[in-house]
Amino acid sequence: MHLTSPERRPLGPFIVLVAAAAGALLALYYYLVPLTGITGTPGALLVIGSSLALVVDALVLWFSGRGMLFGVFWTLGLIGALCTVTAACFLHAWWLSAAMVVVLVGLVVALAAPSRPRRAAA
Repeated sequence: MHLTSPERRPLGPFIVLVAAAAGALLALYYYLVPLTGITGTPGALLVIGSSLALVVDALVLWFSGRGMLFGVFWTLGLIGALCTVTAACFLHAWWLSAAMVVVLVGLVVALAAPSRPRRAAA
């Protein structure tokens, strides 16, 4: 890809990917490090899993077009991010809550971005 190439990578899924990965690392920190208040709890373990699911969701959004697959995974990502931010609030994991809010922003950016034109077959 050249610097002047009109083909660009989507920004929304990239934001979701980075914020979800940060959320997974934060949740792992909360789960493993003593004195966080939620060390070893099932809730922290659940948030690790949901953050990793959001990473997978971001990858699907990144490589899918604007079809039905995008819509299904965008909706699943929205539900997952809302539930994860709720769980993070219940766990008093404020940095994790902030990461999930950034995931939500990334999902909105992904939805608002114009669709990429498909390449013609050579």
